[in-house]
Amino acid sequence: MSKYKVTVVIVNYNKEPYISQCIESVINQSLQQIEIIIVDDGSTDNSGIISSRYAAAHPHIRYLTQENKGVSSARNKGLSYAQGEYVAFLDADDYVPADAYETLYKAAVQSGADTAVGNFECFNEYRTWHLAYMKKVFAKGLPAVRHISTHKELHLTPSASNKLFKKALLIQHSISFDEDLHVGEDLLFTQKSLYCSRKTAVENKDVLYYRVNDNEMTLSKNSTLSFFKQLVMVQQKLKNLYETLNERSLLHEIEKRQAEFFFNSLFTKGPKLPNDNLNELLDISSSFLDTLIHREVTCSLDSKSQLLTQMIVQRDYEEFMNLMFYFCKDEFINEIFLEQNLFYSSLAKIFPKYKQHLEMKHVEVEQRIEVIKLKDGQLTLGGYVFIKGLSTKGMQKDLLFKHRGKEKAFPLQQDLRTDVSYLFSNNQIDYQDAGFKTISLNVFDFLEQGEWQVYIRLTVNDVTVEEPIKVMLAQLRNRTKTHVVNDIQIKTAFNTHSQMTISLKKVNVLEKLKSFAVHVKRDIRYDASFLKAKDYHTFLAILLYRMFRLFYVKKQIWLIGERKDTAQDNSYHLYQYIRKHHPNVNIYYVIDKQSPDYQFIKHLGNIIHFNSLKHTFYLLISHKTINSYVETSNMHTESYKKIMKYYPEWQQNEKIFIQHGVIGVSRVNHVLHKNRMNYSQFVVSSPFEKKHVMKEFGYSENEVIETGLARWDALEDTSTGKEILIMPTWRSWIKTEQQLFTSDYWRRYLSLLENEEFHRFLEQKDLTVTFFPHYQMQKLIGEFPAFHPRITVVKQGEETVQNLLRSHSMLLTDYSTVSFDFAYMNKPVLFYQFDYDDFYSKHYNEGPINHKKDLFGERVETEKEVIQLLKQFPHFSINKANKIQNYVVKEHSHSNLLFKQLSGGNYEWINH
Repeated sequence: MSKYKVTVVIVNYNKEPYISQCIESVINQSLQQIEIIIVDDGSTDNSGIISSRYAAAHPHIRYLTQENKGVSSARNKGLSYAQGEYVAFLDADDYVPADAYETLYKAAVQSGADTAVGNFECFNEYRTWHLAYMKKVFAKGLPAVRHISTHKELHLTPSASNKLFKKALLIQHSISFDEDLHVGEDLLFTQKSLYCSRKTAVENKDVLYYRVNDNEMTLSKNSTLSFFKQLVMVQQKLKNLYETLNERSLLHEIEKRQAEFFFNSLFTKGPKLPNDNLNELLDISSSFLDTLIHREVTCSLDSKSQLLTQMIVQRDYEEFMNLMFYFCKDEFINEIFLEQNLFYSSLAKIFPKYKQHLEMKHVEVEQRIEVIKLKDGQLTLGGYVFIKGLSTKGMQKDLLFKHRGKEKAFPLQQDLRTDVSYLFSNNQIDYQDAGFKTISLNVFDFLEQGEWQVYIRLTVNDVTVEEPIKVMLAQLRNRTKTHVVNDIQIKTAFNTHSQMTISLKKVNVLEKLKSFAVHVKRDIRYDASFLKAKDYHTFLAILLYRMFRLFYVKKQIWLIGERKDTAQDNSYHLYQYIRKHHPNVNIYYVIDKQSPDYQFIKHLGNIIHFNSLKHTFYLLISHKTINSYVETSNMHTESYKKIMKYYPEWQQNEKIFIQHGVIGVSRVNHVLHKNRMNYSQFVVSSPFEKKHVMKEFGYSENEVIETGLARWDALEDTSTGKEILIMPTWRSWIKTEQQLFTSDYWRRYLSLLENEEFHRFLEQKDLTVTFFPHYQMQKLIGEFPAFHPRITVVKQGEETVQNLLRSHSMLLTDYSTVSFDFAYMNKPVLFYQFDYDDFYSKHYNEGPINHKKDLFGERVETEKEVIQLLKQFPHFSINKANKIQNYVVKEHSHSNLLFKQLSGGNYEWINH
């Protein structure tokens, strides 16, 4: 018997910043008897030294080195030394959860499987996410043990790093990594392993954290002919493999996947190649098509890929080059048009000779059900739907119910959704009528007994397209739980594609009791699952809610907060006001105890520590929740999210959004729309803003409160007339340090701060400058240059934004909404907007306030203009400052006005 249960082969090449985290994650596995083999592939940094130290300190770690030969060679070397019953592969910049290999090993051993597959989470500096296509691997209803020959979804997981492979299997079938491959090397290895494996165990649990590193320069990220040649080689070797196995039919799924990847790569990398490479690229593309046994897989690709296929088949070099040039301009939008009741890709207008190949046999419908509820026979439904690529102007929508050949249609009214155009086409296709107003339909009056499939029908120019209603989120589906009204049972069901059916059935007393018992049993099973998983926080929160809900609801508790680690914004100022002037209100501030801002607020009392059991419980029983940022991402605990997923009906509190900046410079309805956030009350700064929120965010007049921002109460000018504040906002397209330092954004501000004429002006006028870089910039830059003795760089945590605004005499910014706070104090603002078009296409969706014309300060685009206007300081022109009155409400106390609105102006209800 093997000494080790699992051998983990870690391949390292210059991963010094990450390798310790990777190795530590394997050392700390819950599974005992793990062997670790680190293979260094010719690293030139200190990662080799780090690895050798781990090997010296741990007897179960072996450290191997080789000249730089690539990941396949390094993995094979590690494999040759592996002593474990199973083998896993890991890249040195990734890491694994503590129970990763125990999860996979148990799944494999218990089912007698030669291979095991788990899920994985991608991450970068900004976010984490799962790959959408992996949902098919872990779809409900699929068995836990499978084989790739009968379960085509296993073709969708080519990575070697989310799997275990039995060492005996690899030896028996001489399976190793192909060292000729530098792109897709995992794919060939996993395809052969999964086929030769008698059984594959599938476990829907994250077993890998996969780092997405935009800085890394690899062949797969570069635009070279070698990359495409490698893809042809991979496909040829896959073809040879399945022909050797006498399983050519199994190639269909993998060829479909590879064809899609090859053509997508052509569109993303091809336009970046030199023109004199395009002829050879056409030849390589032709070779790729020749490797396909199932050439018909290209028919399922999108219109632009089918166009490209025809150009390659016809060896139409001139049009091939034109197409590459067209995509090089980065102007392509997947737009379609109707002609004689047929759909065509807009490419048909640019390449008319290929029009017959650009007919859209099947159009793609995009839908999102954002609001759904079924209670007491009343169906509530809201969201948006549209045909991708086609304007929604004049499009009719109907809610359609089908049962045994019978149809019943309910007309839907259009609802303005400017956010949809922004989200799906950068405002280049008009999807503004994609929304439909939330309806409330009594199913008893509209439907007869039976099982009804639910569709949305879209009609344009007498052409109709039907799409089943899909409810993707479990939290929404659970708002439609089975219930009985007047002896009629109403039941919803959702298939594996989340498509919805509604059933109406007459039931007797016994069937009612049975339905109730099933419901109770399901609830008990759900609650107990947290106990079984040792998630005591969630289990106790549910238990406390069930036991004490009625008692605590009477207390009418308010929860208030911002981001979990801040107490500086409108929430803080409102909370401070209420604690001082209305101490009997049961209001509690939610904040992380480790936050630097905790010291500013703890003396006010009624503090709840973020992510505590009390925090989760109070979220469940609160009367109001108040936040100046998006509540779900900044105020909810993970346990609360789990509970709401299954018990959405428990959410009875009023959600109040008091925001943190003036809305109107950019459109943020894609985040804050009523259908998404369902705020009970939405605080705005002016009549102008109220109209905008009502028009585009889906809120009614009585849901929008016009009070201004609570933090404005503390805006008192303490400047001496000698201070300039430079405070730019961020650019979302900048993700890495390299991208920052090569960006026009960085060069512009660096040039201004290093400008000698600017320095002389500061000295002559005896002025000082505070540069407050955006916190995203601060995350990428360790130390800022020393620009000049009169220029100070202030970082987050060293000073609050509000103190900076109060203590400076003039603000230089680009698009930041702190300009409203500054102008509120009647102090001048200069807008330096050198990238207006990029900012309002890549970063934000431009709002109804035109930043070029409507704001309350001078606007410039060049450094020369900045310095010319600054030279007028301190007599800087503020003749536009009166425009601030259009966008803000000025009150003696915004907090007082807001509190009156939130309490209904009646304080007697407060529990003393």
